[in-house]
This record gives sequence, C-alpha cells and structure tokens, in this order.
Amino acid sequence: MILCFIADGRSIHTQRWAEYFAQRGHEVHLITYDPMSRDIEGVNEHIITSRWKNLYLSFIPRHIAIKKLVKEIKPDLIHAHFIAKYGFHLIGLNVHPSVVSAWGDDILILPKKSRLIHRYTKKVLTGVDLVYAVSHNISDHISADFNIPPDKVRYLPFGIDTDLFLPLPDNKNRNRTTIEIFSNRGFFPVYDNETLIRGFTLAYQTNSSLRLTLKGDGPDEQKIRDLVSSLGISDVVSFKKKTEYSEVPKDYRNADIFVTTSLSDGTPVSILEAMASCLPCIATSVGGIPEWIDDQKSGILIMPGSSESVAESILTLAGNPAFCNRLGIAARKTIVERGQWISLMAQAEKDYQALIKTYRQDRS
Repeated sequence: MILCFIADGRSIHTQRWAEYFAQRGHEVHLITYDPMSRDIEGVNEHIITSRWKNLYLSFIPRHIAIKKLVKEIKPDLIHAHFIAKYGFHLIGLNVHPSVVSAWGDDILILPKKSRLIHRYTKKVLTGVDLVYAVSHNISDHISADFNIPPDKVRYLPFGIDTDLFLPLPDNKNRNRTTIEIFSNRGFFPVYDNETLIRGFTLAYQTNSSLRLTLKGDGPDEQKIRDLVSSLGISDVVSFKKKTEYSEVPKDYRNADIFVTTSLSDGTPVSILEAMASCLPCIATSVGGIPEWIDDQKSGILIMPGSSESVAESILTLAGNPAFCNRLGIAARKTIVERGQWISLMAQAEKDYQALIKTYRQDRS
C-alpha cells in the first residue's frame, strides 16, 4: 500500500503509526507542519513550511502545497490524525479512501469554541470514508453532535507496548522512605494542575513522606511553579522536562502512584502506560477514562475540580500498599486484554486493506 499521513510529526502517536506501516513494508509518506524529532526508516517526511506564523493565514498556502504533493504521491489511502488543523486539509483533496482519527479536543472542546471549527469538523467527518475514535465517549459525540452514522465511526484506542511498559520484576520500585507521585500530562488548562497541586498539598500536610513529580511543558508551567512556591512545597515537588519516548517507561517504574486531574479527555495514553506499568492510578471520571478504570478495582476515579478528592485518594493509596498492589495488577491486566498496541494496529491495517479493496471495486 502507498499510505499518506497528514499529522503532527512531533507527536509520538504519529511517529508510531508511520513506523508501524513502514516496518510492514508499505510505502509511507508523512505530511506535516513540524518535523519528526528523529529519522524513521521507510518514512518519507514532507515538511510544509509557511512564512506566516498565524495558523489561519498559513492554512491556505499550506493546503495548496499539500494538494499538489498528494497528487504527486498518488496514495492508495490518506489518513489525517487529529481533525482540527491537519484533518481540515482532507477537505477538497478528493482522495479516497480517506480516514481521520479523532483524539479528544478536536471533538470535545474545539468545535464548541468556534462555529467555523464546528462547520469544518463536520465537513471532514462527513467527507471521509472512516472515522477512528480513541474512546467510545468520542464515538458517541461524533454521532450525536455531528449527525454522523455510527457505522462510519470505529473505536480504536491508543495502544500500549506492554513489553516496553511493564513493572519491575517484583512489582516493587525500591526500598525507600518516600512515596513518589507522578503526573506527565503537561501544563495546559485542560489538565487542571492547580487542583492536583492543592490536593497534593492537603495530603502532604498529613503524610510528609509524599513527593510529587510533574513532567512536560505548556503555557501554564510558570503559573504552577508560582503556586507550588506560594504553598511552600517547593522542596517536595519536582518539575521535569519532556524526554525521549524511550525514557518514559522509567518514569513510571520510579513512581508509586499516577495522578491526572484533567477536565476533559479522550483516552489518555499516559494513563494506559501507567496502568501497563502496574501503577495505581487516580484519575478524573471524564471522557473515555471510565472505559479503562473500574473505580476501586483497577484505579480510583474522582470528580474533576476536587482537590479534597485528590488528597483523600492519595492518602488512601499511600496508607495501603496491598490495595495499591491489587489496583496495579488489575490495571495491567486490563491493558494486556484490551489495549495491546500490536493487536490494535493489525486491525487498522486490515481496515486499510478493506477500504482500498472496496474503493477499487466501486470504481471498476
């Protein structure tokens, strides 16, 4: 197959998709605004630059360049990841079969902010041959909010390499006197780090062995650093920059508890990675998260915006190692059974082949 992806080259999800199909012997082209951070054998990267810094002003020149490039590539199938921005380029390309993946904000948040984004999102969803949704919650919103037939939408979550994300052999991190809490969602408003910080502070006032590490980047980083300083917990809260993906499994193995306080979510891959690593997870009950975490059985679900619930959940886990162990084992079992990367990608490959075969039959 000749495959063309239109997606953010910086995203590890984009890189993993492109690499999978290249390794399977397919001709893979990636069209992106921003280049990948590494070279992937078999992936032809096409970087579409613009002299305009404004996303809206640069869209049309980029779209013209993408349209010309796609005509040269002549792909058997084209697939855009994330509807807003990259998926919008599918409009007017007249390439079939075409696929788009909805990751979360592109369905749950952005269309509500702008009538223009909503209209273009619906055009994309209406025009493609298949829509992938990373959670059932997103699938439901695609059908209900945009009047898209359910049989056109397919559930395909982000998969996890359970050979890469796994616990230490004895399911214990190390002998130490501190309890390490970890979150790597980054510093964006939707992840509501303020609630996490305030909840951690309440818990720390009761249990001084607690430590918190926040990893990632984003516009709210300085705001959160200032909050940590104002609350007097700078000595027990660490900030860590993003690292190479190969380093990420170590983060989970060095942690005892994973926490996310997001206000909206699809299927956050960080939670699945933490679960595969046998970490007990505390997560807000939003979006697709409850599809993976069974409250009190494979993790703890809390209501968004409640620092008190964050504190209570941290203290519950910190004071009950046996409970933590049970949650972690159940969490990994969930990922092994339902979230295996290789199985999910094999299904995507079958979907591609079926779409191409159907399209060719329809044209003949």
